[in-house]
Amino acid sequence: MSLNLNDNNRGGTFCLSNAGLAIGSTASQIAIAAPNGAGVDYCIKGLSYHKADAATAAITAADTQAVLTTCLYVICLNAAGTVSSVKGREVLNADLTAGTDVLEWPEVDEDVCPIGAVKVKCESTATFTAGTTL
Repeated sequence: MSLNLNDNNRGGTFCLSNAGLAIGSTASQIAIAAPNGAGVDYCIKGLSYHKADAATAAITAADTQAVLTTCLYVICLNAAGTVSSVKGREVLNADLTAGTDVLEWPEVDEDVCPIGAVKVKCESTATFTAGTTL
């Protein structure tokens, strides 16, 4: 659970159920398939929302992730149920293997609720762009 409280709101921002993220109808999209089949319940600034399971949810595009790096992408929902992603800091695969660097969770906007994350590891000559790359 991610609980974010600040002085400007009276409630928290957190996901109340397992989103069950998976590859969507196409490999460049995600699917929200909650294990209970009932979708995702979440709160933003103390207000409750619901997102029904969806087989096709576009991920917002971000800068292209470089070759030989690993990165975390946090998947979020806003009050309207629109899916977005926030890209973390790219870390060289060699530095992760050597233990000289770590993956960090990216900061998300206060008007969205994080519901899950995807770790992408680019190897060899591959790059990755969210919402575009298979």
